[in-house]
Amino acid sequence: MEEREVAERVRRVEALLEVADERAVELAGALLELYGEALSRVMATVSAVSAPPPAPPPAPLPVPGSPVSAPGAASVSAVSASGAVEGLVERVAADELVSHLLLLHGLHPVEARVRVERAAARVAGVAAEVVEVGPGVARVRLRRAAKGCGSSRDALGSALEAAVRDAAPEIERVEIEVVDSAPPAVVIPVEELFRAPVRGPSGMPA
Repeated sequence: MEEREVAERVRRVEALLEVADERAVELAGALLELYGEALSRVMATVSAVSAPPPAPPPAPLPVPGSPVSAPGAASVSAVSASGAVEGLVERVAADELVSHLLLLHGLHPVEARVRVERAAARVAGVAAEVVEVGPGVARVRLRRAAKGCGSSRDALGSALEAAVRDAAPEIERVEIEVVDSAPPAVVIPVEELFRAPVRGPSGMPA
């Protein structure tokens, strides 16, 4: 959107607010507060990352004949600052309110599959595998324990679906495939394989 279009939208909003009823004005005010809080959080994150590092102490004067010193603290600080700026977009989007607004406007920088995988990993008690994330659908495989009641498995499935929908509202359908986990393998110590069987009085193995 160009600056001219932005100015026109602003004038249109101002004109509508002049003739709007009290509830509409209240709604507009609530939205402004919400977006203002989001912008405040964005600026706080950016300021924390882009703040200049403290100046390093002055380097001592070189002594004739001494070896050349390694790069000083200034070089290390510059590298650290560069790495911090590279992750700035994801740090901004990590805020819950900012993330919701970015999703609302289709501007979230993290792709849907990554968000779904992170959401599934955060659900306690769930061993889930994201099979596919396509247009409007996410397929997740939920591995259930061999023991456990059906109600608990249903609750885990519901929690997993809710987490996926929160992380990726653009997903219209969440398909959860429930599979049984393989029983744990029986491990026999090596020494047991070579131990002679214990025999009873009759000479038969006890």
